Formats: sequence, structure tokens, C-alpha cells
Amino acid sequence: MREILKPASALLIITLVAAVCLGYVHAITLQPIEAQKVITEKNAVQQIFGDLDNTQPVDFTASDSDTVSKALACSSGGSVVGYAVFAAPKGYSGSIELMVGFDTDGVIKGLQILSQSETPGLGANCVNPAFLDQFPNKSGVLAVTKSSPKDNEIQAMTSSTITTTAVVKGVNEAAAFFEQYLKGR
Repeated sequence: MREILKPASALLIITLVAAVCLGYVHAITLQPIEAQKVITEKNAVQQIFGDLDNTQPVDFTASDSDTVSKALACSSGGSVVGYAVFAAPKGYSGSIELMVGFDTDGVIKGLQILSQSETPGLGANCVNPAFLDQFPNKSGVLAVTKSSPKDNEIQAMTSSTITTTAVVKGVNEAAAFFEQYLKGR
């Protein structure tokens, strides 16, 4: 019995020390990670809307979407020029955090990928301008196509249909959120 207790207690001590160290590192890095997330979101809003006078969080109590996390009203010259809607649809390798900018009529002004963990060289290409530039000036429900896209279709990335579908799902849910909570504010 002592033969088992000695290695087991050593493993227990090692595990406890590792857990305490991991908790300490997590506590130290939590604030800088959150600060970087705020900077990333601010830069994404600025890339789509340019210089703004103000951004205000939009209060909403419920959403049919499980991917939309927040929205900002973007103002310039004292009036709202659009809305930034943040969503995180599930991609191939995890959540794809994105921000969709809408004008006040619900037309997409731009799309920014804030964070993703998709396969390098395939789904990770969702951050490339060749993919993102398909979204501006579209409205309504978007669909994915593998052939030449029509008005409300997005060309799927080669070998990355799951990622493309996830991004389009996130944009569609952001658009539905806009229609339900933001249009006409």
C-alpha cells in the first residue's frame, strides 16, 4: 500500500502546485487580455465607420440569437450613422468572433473578424480582404455558394465551407438582430 501512496501523494502535490501556478498566471493575464479585446473592437469599429464622435452600447433584454453578444450605436456629427453588432458563430475549430457594421437602413458597411482559431491556410483565410470584401453593400439573408455569387450570395472559401457557412450564419444573425432591435431607433 505504501508503494502506491508515495507516488500518488507526489502526483497530488505536483498537481496542486501546477493548479495554483495556472490560477496565478490566469489572474495576471486576465486584465491585459480584456484590455486588448477592447482595443481590437475599437479598431474594428473605426475601420468600418471611420472617425466617430461616440459609440454607445445598445441595451437589449433578449435575443433569439445565441451568437450575438452586444451592439454599439455609432454616432458622428451628433446623429447615429450606423450600428456595430458583435457575434460569435461556431466555426470548424471554435468560435469566430466577428463584428458587422450596418448603416441605419440595415445595409452592411463592413465585416471584421476579431478572433478565430480556424485551420491555418484554409478557414483562417476568413480574415483575408478577398473574403471580407464580399459583404459590404449587401442586406437581407445571405447564402453561401460554391459557384459565381449572385446578389445575396457569398463565395465559399476553397476547402473551407464550414468556416464560410459559420461567418455567413453570424452575419445573418447580426442582420436579424439589427432588424429586431435596432432598425428605426
